[in-house]
Amino acid sequence: MHEYTVELRISGAELAPDTITQALGLEPSLVRQVGEHRGAGTVWDKALWGYNGFPGDTTKSWASLEDGLTFVLDRLEPLRSEIDKYIRKYDAVWWCGHFQSSFDGGPTLSAKLMRRLADFGVDLYLDNYFIDSGSRND
Repeated sequence: MHEYTVELRISGAELAPDTITQALGLEPSLVRQVGEHRGAGTVWDKALWGYNGFPGDTTKSWASLEDGLTFVLDRLEPLRSEIDKYIRKYDAVWWCGHFQSSFDGGPTLSAKLMRRLADFGVDLYLDNYFIDSGSRND
């Protein structure tokens, strides 16, 4: 099993996530504020605005990383000039989760998609998670 999640994340200590939401007219999938509880007595030191193409805190997983990235890129590329204002000022990353139940396989990205990602100008971060397939309740 290999599943992927994809989200454009913009973060910074001075970031006001609501301004990105208003400027882009998009509902974020994830918002964090500076000082919000993080866990174990810690708080977030950077605000974060994340977008995965779905409303609110809806999480969508994809069987193909290429499909997930293409889906989100298709929605964000028309807003690229507005997004550029934020990615020049704050930290930005394509955050991709890779959930796998075995150590073989992984994503393949086409040259066309890699060109689109390079043109967008945001680094890609792939976070890998091992899922014990014996504990799944499918």
